[in-house]
Amino acid sequence: MTLPAELARSVGQVERAAVGIKPDNEARVLLHGDAPFARRTVSVAYLHGFTASQAEGAPAHRAIADACGAHLILNRLTGHGSDAPDAMRGVTAGRWRSDAREVLDAALVLGEKVVLVGTSMGGSLALDLAATYPEHVAAVVAWSPGIRVHDPAQLQAAVLVQGAVAAPGERSAFQRRYWSSMIHGDGYRAIARLFIERMQPEVLQGVRCPVFFGIWDGGEGDRDTLTSVAAMREAFGWLGAPAGMPAGTPAGSRRLVAYDHAAHVLASPPRSPAAARVLADSLAFLREQGLAR
Repeated sequence: MTLPAELARSVGQVERAAVGIKPDNEARVLLHGDAPFARRTVSVAYLHGFTASQAEGAPAHRAIADACGAHLILNRLTGHGSDAPDAMRGVTAGRWRSDAREVLDAALVLGEKVVLVGTSMGGSLALDLAATYPEHVAAVVAWSPGIRVHDPAQLQAAVLVQGAVAAPGERSAFQRRYWSSMIHGDGYRAIARLFIERMQPEVLQGVRCPVFFGIWDGGEGDRDTLTSVAAMREAFGWLGAPAGMPAGTPAGSRRLVAYDHAAHVLASPPRSPAAARVLADSLAFLREQGLAR
């Protein structure tokens, strides 16, 4: 049986051997407490978004793990953490779903059940895992979960890209450090396929655990310009009835909070003015579910 410390060493060895990964973009396991490190009641897994890395959710993911008294695993999806033009070449939605399943399997070494935390496409993958493996997931915290894009025409153009293109828009030093600067067209095709195939009512009705949705929606001119706010609100209604409760039963185990003066990368202090509020609300929700202190 693999122990938490052994898993941490193994993940570290794999990431150190990876070629072309930018500093601090690596996957890793952060163990809670003092050695010897035992399996905990719950673990926390952070799933980053499209072109991003673990820093997208920092320091919120660590604060959540600490509040849960949990070991934490930070993932790195295939093709991420690198500025190489061909880093995402050949990637598929199926590959990223397999990556997410591997993270879940690793998180189950760390805890009996898993609190999944994700931003953007990471939120999509967290919801997909919760729907597919409900017996293993204690809760989902999804910040700006990707259901549909805000501008479908932009994605339709992107999926036609052959080769690699520069990431759109001006990027700060923080973004250049922790997000991909070049995106292969296969990456755009993969995220489009993930949304089409998995972010559907027949899939998300399989989600039975507590779920927190955080979205940027402060009204016209103050809402998400990457992920469709209307789609996020609709998808929240697709979630299945909480375990042990009949369909249509209102429950405190589901919460959607809309933030004004925020950003798509909702819980990141360098990106979002609402980051502190988002973390506070996420922690309060997990405390109400009996998962955090």
